[in-house]
Amino acid sequence: MSPIRRRTILGVSGLLSAFFIISNLWIWSAGWGRNLRNTPEQIPQDAVLVLLGLDERDEKTGKLSECFKLRIDAAAQLCRTGKIKLVVSSGLNNQARTMADRLREAGVTTPIVLDPYGWRTLDSVKRAAAVFLDEPVIYVSQGWHCDRALWLADRLSTNQHKAMSYSADFGHEPTAYFNYVRDFLAKPKAVIDWLTGAKPTTTVDVAHGYKLYP
Repeated sequence: MSPIRRRTILGVSGLLSAFFIISNLWIWSAGWGRNLRNTPEQIPQDAVLVLLGLDERDEKTGKLSECFKLRIDAAAQLCRTGKIKLVVSSGLNNQARTMADRLREAGVTTPIVLDPYGWRTLDSVKRAAAVFLDEPVIYVSQGWHCDRALWLADRLSTNQHKAMSYSADFGHEPTAYFNYVRDFLAKPKAVIDWLTGAKPTTTVDVAHGYKLYP
């Protein structure tokens, strides 16, 4: 290999590594001081809870996802504060409905709407930003996911209230660590989407996308 080619490869690798690290640190910093899990007294009254989607069971093994259960537990805990006026269950169609079902089974009586077009975090956040212009919004997911949602909300929302998060416990299953590592790749992708002006996956108008859950 020629010296020029070697230097080119090393240079490109260095730039990609730097972008990867900077993207993760940038998005991670968006969550600083914005997780209400440990400061429930700061939860705003009449807030909108946006529960980010996840499959209930592993599609290969059929095993119940610990991350899913912990996410439902966190959302139910937040609703029990009495400060949530509406829950948005956002994910793929089956995810949105299943999460709403499990919230009801957990005793949540707060009104719920389904967002079956939250196919990506970008979709979920962009749709919430378009609908809830004046209400405080709280995203619920694992911490690594919440940071990305908050970073996107900072760039997509014109809400006078800065979005906050309420993180679910991490969990101890191997899939929890897989999701954590996966998000290291998702963060640079979020930055690329923002820089390139990526459009949401779905073109369904928000006004026709949200569905009231019984």
